[in-house]
Amino acid sequence: MRLLIVEDSTVLRDSLAQGLREAGYAVDAVADGKRGLIHAQTTDYDVIVLDWMLPEMDGVTMLSRYRAWASDKRIAGGGAAVLMLTARDTLDDKVRGLTTGADDYLVKPFAFKELLARVQAMTRRRHGQSSPLVRVGPLTIDTAAKAAHITRGAVGRGGADVPVDLSPREYALLAYLAARAGKPVTRAELEEHLYDDRSQVFSNAIDSAVAALRAKLSAAGGAECPELIHTRRKIGYVLKEGVP
Repeated sequence: MRLLIVEDSTVLRDSLAQGLREAGYAVDAVADGKRGLIHAQTTDYDVIVLDWMLPEMDGVTMLSRYRAWASDKRIAGGGAAVLMLTARDTLDDKVRGLTTGADDYLVKPFAFKELLARVQAMTRRRHGQSSPLVRVGPLTIDTAAKAAHITRGAVGRGGADVPVDLSPREYALLAYLAARAGKPVTRAELEEHLYDDRSQVFSNAIDSAVAALRAKLSAAGGAECPELIHTRRKIGYVLKEGVP
């Protein structure tokens, strides 16, 4: 999943970016509202972490213009989910932020653990997931723990759960496919959501990552495990049990 941080405090911006990258997210970070709006309009982010008080353009103005742009472009759901960060904690301020188009609100100072939990919840909601657990056949992805396992034998009837040993990038790939389970996902979409501006992406990066992920799912599932990641020729991939 890919996030945008718009925060003018260098210390806080860098700290949030590092923590979210360590949690497995692709993260872009900018210091003012004008650049934040440009980034938001040119990249399909899952969540935007947006400070209220910003140079060049404040967070509420940026959010208002972003939502208006998304509506004009008829972008599903109005674009990315937005978490507002602010020291303004009055009821009127909260109402203003939420009515402008924020999805959640976090008052400074805050614990990173709480921000991470809110980002995770917002990501699930954006992709229509009511639970942190996503199941596709014998595969279970726990989006809260950022882990996955395959149940060998009858699911729910005493089958053995075998963990899938995933790198952060492999988990991010699997989680995004799981968020779109049953629907084809293009290579370009996967690149946009898995890599940030700092990443050097080679032409076969997605295909190589999918091949490695397939091998790990197969090793965990054993000979009886059905194929789970299917190639859609000239389109991309789909996560689905059995024949796509």
